[in-house]
Formats: sequence, C-alpha cells, structure tokens
Amino acid sequence: MPENRPTDLGEITSDDIYAKLRNDLDFWEPQVRRALDSLGLAAPGTLRIPGESTNPVVLTDTGLAVKLYGEHWCGPENHAAELEAYEVLAGHGLPIPRLVARGELSPGTDAWPWPFLVMEATSGITWREAMQALDRPRLLTLARRFGAVLRQVHEVPLTGTAALRPESDVFAELLRERREATLEDHREWGYLSPRLLADVPDFLPEVDTLLAGRKPVLVHGDLHGTNLFVDPAAERITGLIDFTDVYAGDPRYGLVQLHLNAFRADKELLAAALEGAGWEVPPGFAEEMLQFTFLHDFDVLEEVPADLTGVEDIGELARLLWGV
Repeated sequence: MPENRPTDLGEITSDDIYAKLRNDLDFWEPQVRRALDSLGLAAPGTLRIPGESTNPVVLTDTGLAVKLYGEHWCGPENHAAELEAYEVLAGHGLPIPRLVARGELSPGTDAWPWPFLVMEATSGITWREAMQALDRPRLLTLARRFGAVLRQVHEVPLTGTAALRPESDVFAELLRERREATLEDHREWGYLSPRLLADVPDFLPEVDTLLAGRKPVLVHGDLHGTNLFVDPAAERITGLIDFTDVYAGDPRYGLVQLHLNAFRADKELLAAALEGAGWEVPPGFAEEMLQFTFLHDFDVLEEVPADLTGVEDIGELARLLWGV
C-alpha cells in the first residue's frame, strides 16, 4: 500500500484525495462489504469496478451494484438527484436498474454519513462496446430502439420534489451559467477555431427565448457511451443508468451527449434514434442542436472523431455535426 494512502473514509478530506481513490477497488471493497452486511444482503465472493465513475461504483458477483456518494465532487447533489430520479422513474417499464436498498456507512455521526444505493446490476454490454463489436445493421436497429426508450423517458410525468418537478428552474439556471462560461471553456478545450468562437456570443439566444413555449420533460443529461446497455443477440436495450444529471428540461439537451459521445457524431445513428423516438426534425434543427451543444455542461466534443479546427463558419459546423 503506497505511503500516506488513506485507509478509511474519514481520511478523505479533499477533492484531490477523493479523485485518487474514487476508482480504487482495494479501498472500496471493504466499504462495500460493510454496506451490504449492514443491510443483511448476501456477502459477495468477488467484486470489481466496471470503469471510471464520478461516484464509486462496485459490481458484485451476486448481481448487485453498489454506488457510494462522498461529500466531494458534488456527491451530496448526485445522491439527491439519483434518489429523486429512481422515485420518479419507478413503475414506467423502463430498462433501468431496480433500486434494491439504500443506507449509510456512517449514520448518526457529525461526519459525512456516506450514503449509498444498492441496485440490480445491468445486463448486456455498454453502447461503447457495441460500437466496436457490432455490424452496421444491428447498430442502426439498436439506435432506433433506444430512440423509443428515449421517448418513454420523456413521457414520464414530472412528479419529483426538486429538479424533477415541472416548475423547477434548475435546468434554466444551468443553461444561463453555461451561456456565460462556454466561450472561455471552448477556447481552453481547443477543438474549434478562434474565428468560429468569435461568433458564438451572437449565435446563442437568451435562455428564455431558447426554451419559450417548450413543455419540460424528464431529461437524462449524460447519455454517454457507458451509461447505455444493450443485448446484441436479442437486439434490445437492457439498461439506462446514472441519473446524477437529470432535469425537468428541454429534450434537445439530452441528445447532445447521446449523439456526440455515444454515437460519436454518426449522423446515420442519430437519424435512426430520432426515427425510433418519433422526433420531428424541423427546419433549423442543426442550428438549435449546435446551440445546445455550446450550452451543455460537459466537454461534449471530446469524442467527436473529426478535426473541427478548420471550420470557421457556425452554419457549417451545425451542418457537419447535426445535419440529418
């Protein structure tokens, strides 16, 4: 064990310490075993971490997944968001993990209680794995079927008490913050030319204008390639996970990560998903989606497999990324 490495939860006292530990199985295994034991759940034989995650996620060989929430890296907000999402999404026939139990590792103390959720593990493979393994016809079929799932998500009534209530202003506030920060962020990320970025402030409408007349729906704001699971043999969607970025908001926002991350800007897959969702593509769709691209909370161009630095016209960029 490396010198000065934390050995218990109380030693996680900063974002930096948490960042180094969040995907460390050796550290989290005893915590997960303790969590399961506290609930009277079967002790697993082996455990594994499926991949990098903001909040520690550990899979067990008993078919369960345990997700823990620290006080760093927005852990309290993420825990609240997922609890609200599971309550709102329950009973609507969606391919989401069943929430088995919840608990706290350190209840009844003045310290952070370390809440956790126990869920059924999701079957199938991630969309990212599917993109590498499946032929074109099956990928298009699965994209259409995910479009249908996306439509179901948008039809779920907004019965939450915080971010998932119809009158919530969380989503609009997020967009306003992103409108102020996006230009500097994109300059730092370096995917786009300075000439194009100079036109971004005039390209982005006021948030109230962008959302005017739109009924809010349940939006999953992080539909990247490892939050979506499929069964290739049955050609069906088996899982939609990670509800830390859910909003009562505009469905166009949710398309951004799906297309630019999960689909890696493949417009044929996007068209298939839109077809499956019954999504009408109006004139100006590409420009609207580019506006939401700039307003998204994440570095959404990171997985786009194209050099965009030579594009100097915003209309050309909109057509290149979103012209279906």
